[in-house]
Amino acid sequence: MRGPDKETESGPWRLVHVVRRRLPNKRLRLIVAIAAALALTAFVIVWATPPFAVKDLQVTGTSVLDPKEVAEVASEARGQSILRADLDEIAAAVAELPPVKSVEVSRSWPSAVLIEVNEREPFLAVPQDDETFLMIDSEGVVFDEAEEITGPIWNVELAEPGPSDLATIETIKVLQDLPSSLADKVQRVESPSPAGVTLYLEDGRTLQWGDASENDQKARVADRLLASGYEHVDVSAPDAPTVS
Repeated sequence: MRGPDKETESGPWRLVHVVRRRLPNKRLRLIVAIAAALALTAFVIVWATPPFAVKDLQVTGTSVLDPKEVAEVASEARGQSILRADLDEIAAAVAELPPVKSVEVSRSWPSAVLIEVNEREPFLAVPQDDETFLMIDSEGVVFDEAEEITGPIWNVELAEPGPSDLATIETIKVLQDLPSSLADKVQRVESPSPAGVTLYLEDGRTLQWGDASENDQKARVADRLLASGYEHVDVSAPDAPTVS
């Protein structure tokens, strides 16, 4: 049989005990206040004092660009607190340089900003006045000029090369889809119009390709006709090719 419940405190005295137990420990509050003050002090020091001002702009990943040129674009960050340096603004300014495909910007403590550049790679070389070549990447962007072609870059004649030029875009698509059996034979390319891509082969023969439509079928037809010994092959209409 259950006996009577033990009497417990009630009324105002119980309320006082409960409130006392719930009050924050004074020592804990003091520790929290000191920690907050120290954090604020450290923030102010980093924000406003010279030892944490940006003194160096470290540039990596460049070969076409001069690192000094990249640093100059971001020079407004010099002298600012490393915390105040606007990394997005620096990245946007560097990305405006034509050779830059992408860029990452980060803080390098205590007083430097690191700029990591990923440059565009040449895909086409467009001759200019028989002296220099415009370097164009696989997106059609003109980003550099060189005196000679080095490496596996297509030699292509274009009237107005650029990412908004249809002849440039069609030519890039054709060359990207070209099988190695044909690509290895190409010496140069002429693209007077979007539908006028013509491949000049190393043995003197020509291959009229047209635009970048039906590339797979054109390649099969071209392989067959070139193997038959024809000098000039036109596969711009692969269902009705012509030869001479």
